[in-house]
Amino acid sequence: MKKYIERRHISFILALFLLYLAIDYWPVVGKFIHTIFSATIPLLIGCVVAYIVNLLLRKYERLYLRLFKQVKAQRFKRPVGIVFAYLTIILIVAIVFSLVIPELVACIKLLIANHSHVINKFVDYFEHSNNLQGVFSDFDVHKIQWSKIGSYLSTGIGGTFKTVMSTASSVFSVATTTAIALFFSIYLLIYKEMLARQFNRLLNTYCPQIEEKVVRVIKVFDDCYSHYIVGQCKDAAILGISCFIGMSILRIPYASMLGVVTAFGALIPVVGAILGASVGVVLVFAVSPIKAGIFLIFIILLQQLDNRITYPLVVGKAIELPSVWVFVAVIVGGGVSGILGMMFTVPLFAAIYRLLGLDIKRRKNRAHK
Repeated sequence: MKKYIERRHISFILALFLLYLAIDYWPVVGKFIHTIFSATIPLLIGCVVAYIVNLLLRKYERLYLRLFKQVKAQRFKRPVGIVFAYLTIILIVAIVFSLVIPELVACIKLLIANHSHVINKFVDYFEHSNNLQGVFSDFDVHKIQWSKIGSYLSTGIGGTFKTVMSTASSVFSVATTTAIALFFSIYLLIYKEMLARQFNRLLNTYCPQIEEKVVRVIKVFDDCYSHYIVGQCKDAAILGISCFIGMSILRIPYASMLGVVTAFGALIPVVGAILGASVGVVLVFAVSPIKAGIFLIFIILLQQLDNRITYPLVVGKAIELPSVWVFVAVIVGGGVSGILGMMFTVPLFAAIYRLLGLDIKRRKNRAHK
């Protein structure tokens, strides 16, 4: 007992000393943490991608086991599931682009055509302006300081070159990060059982007292995030398809593009519906103000039906989080990290809410005993 107490005291003193060093040398520690975080960003993105793809992978693996029950065929369960999971995501992205890009091009052409008369007015003003003609008549070529112009042009060319190089470097960096994240996500999916066993072995070896609690907390977080992602995607798909069908019936332009915009907006709780409706009203207004009003009424009614019927059935029961806490989670997440924060803090709050409920229930049961 005395050795355990001494060891605990030594660990506590060591932790305080490390905390003092971190505070006293915070610029160095902060720079080191930032460097490590920047280096591990592709791996973190790969973890997120692997977690999302794993939701599809589970479905495909269960389907594969139903179709192929032979022992020899089961060894191909994982590679076939991974291929079909990634192909599903690629197919969804391709369908979205095929729906959005043609109507987006048509919308841009329409906006340019509607505003061409404004450009013509500017050109006509410059051609017939007496003031501008006077300026050009007083213009003396011999007074030009060609050295300054040459210096300016060389600086401009150098700045342009730097901008091009910076853009190329950014594109290369994004491509490299994407490739690393993609390959790392595939590795995680291939070896996920081995990684789970290694993690459990580490917990059992170094933290046997809290192993059960850690596993329980991880399961709750996994359940909340997986149900939230699946439910939110289902609700977004239902809302986007309903928007497309309704706009097609009402003969409102850009039905497919605004259906996709509405679906993606539905992935963002609370705020996404407002953003999607705002974009839709602006685009339709460029074609017809009357149809923009019809679209606004239609999207409000559709959102009300989704909030009262579809969302509670598809997402609400999955996360089991009251609407007031959903609103709090959206506000906090948006303040911390924008749209991504809004999307990720809702299941985080749901997991914390469920863990607190389980802990309160456990403490009450212990008190009654």
